Amino acid sequence: MTDNIRDAITALQHGDSAQFKDTVNQELMSRAMDHIKIQKIAQGQAFFDDQEAEVEPELEVQDETDPEVSEEQPDEEV
Repeated sequence: MTDNIRDAITALQHGDSAQFKDTVNQELMSRAMDHIKIQKIAQGQAFFDDQEAEVEPELEVQDETDPEVSEEQPDEEV
């Protein structure tokens, strides 16, 4: 339990409902802002992952030598 929650409970026990309400609202806002930051990071990562997936893969360079003719075979014109 955080200190803010303890303060809110203590304020409520002493009959200070305005303090209780303010403290609870502050705690909820803090948690919401933390969650928003996490969601922004997750969405940014997802956005960049999507962009990388859309990029066309590099073309493979093919060997220009003719596979039927090998340099190791001697000419038969001897």
